[in-house]
Amino acid sequence: MKCRLFLVALCSLMSLLVAPKLIASTEIVSTEEVDSQTQETAISYLNKMKQAYTQLNYELVYLNTAQNQIEPKRLIHGVVDGKRIAYFSFLNGAMRETLQFDGKISFYQQGNQAYSFATQRDQSIFANIANFDFVKGNKSYEYIVIGKGRIAGKKAIAIRMVSKDNYRYSYIVWLDLNSYLPLRLDVINKSNLILEQTMVVSLITSDQINPWLKQLSTQTKPEVLHLVTATAKVAQWDVDWLPKGFEIVKGDQHKLMMHDTDPVSYIMLDDGISLVSIYISNVKTRLAEQQRVIKRGGTLIYTKQQDNVEVNIIGQIPLETAERIAASIKPVR
Repeated sequence: MKCRLFLVALCSLMSLLVAPKLIASTEIVSTEEVDSQTQETAISYLNKMKQAYTQLNYELVYLNTAQNQIEPKRLIHGVVDGKRIAYFSFLNGAMRETLQFDGKISFYQQGNQAYSFATQRDQSIFANIANFDFVKGNKSYEYIVIGKGRIAGKKAIAIRMVSKDNYRYSYIVWLDLNSYLPLRLDVINKSNLILEQTMVVSLITSDQINPWLKQLSTQTKPEVLHLVTATAKVAQWDVDWLPKGFEIVKGDQHKLMMHDTDPVSYIMLDDGISLVSIYISNVKTRLAEQQRVIKRGGTLIYTKQQDNVEVNIIGQIPLETAERIAASIKPVR
C-alpha cells in the first residue's frame, strides 16, 4: 500500500530529490556591494520571474541530485497562439519525456504506451515557485534579497523566502539578472540545511518559439487516460488543523489501482508552493515503527496507523507538520 502511494504521489508532485548539505554562503556576494539606487525589492524581482517564466521562449538544462546521483534534465518552453507549451525530458538512461499543452500533460516512456492526463496545473520545473502569489504569501514568508552571484555563467541575484513558522520549508531562489528566469532553487529546513536543489547549467532564451516545439503543438497527443473515477467528495473525514496558508483544494474517494476493491479517501492540500496528499484507508498490513517515516530530500512519506485506519501523508513538508495534520484527522460526527 505504502509503496503504491509513493509511486502515485511522485507522478503528481514531480518531486526533486537530493542529499542534505550545508548552505554555501561563500557563493553569495553581500548586498552591501549592490548599488542601492538600482536595487529593487525582493517581491519586484520575484514578480519579474513569474512573468518571465510564463511568457518567454527558453530552454533550460539543469541538474538534480538524488542519493548522491546526478541526473541531468531539460525543459523547453514556449508560447503558441497565447498558449504555453512545455517539453520536459530526462537526458540519461531510458527515454522519458512529457509534453504539457492546452490542458493536458502527455507522458512518453521507452517500452511503454504513451498516455495523457487532463490538468490545468503547471507541472514544469520551478513551476510552484514561479506561479506563487508572492503578495498573498507575505502571511507565510518573508522575502529578503541576500546578494548576487553567478550561476550557469549568468549574473544572478539570490532571494531568500524565509518561512514564518516551522511548519513549512524556506527557499532560496536565484534569478538571471538579464531574463529574470530562475537559475537555482534550494529547499531549506529550519536547521539551515539544503534538502533539495535544482540548478541550471545552461540557459538559452529566444524571441521566437523553438520550431520543433511549435511543431509538437500541432501533433496528435495520446488519449487522456481515466484510471479511476472519484465517487464522492470526502465528507466522512475532518482535518481540524492546517498550517497557515494551506487550504484543502480537493477531496474524493477513488481506487489507487485498477485491481483495488476498496476506495481510498483522498484529500489534497496546497499552500501555493507545496502540494500535500493525504490518503485514508483501512489498515491492511501493520508497519514497523521504522517504516512509518520515509524521507527523500524534502519529500516526506508519513504513515499513522490507529485502530483499523491508516493515514498516509506525502508532500514537501517537515515531519512535525505531517504529524500534526495526521493527529487532527477525525471521522465526521
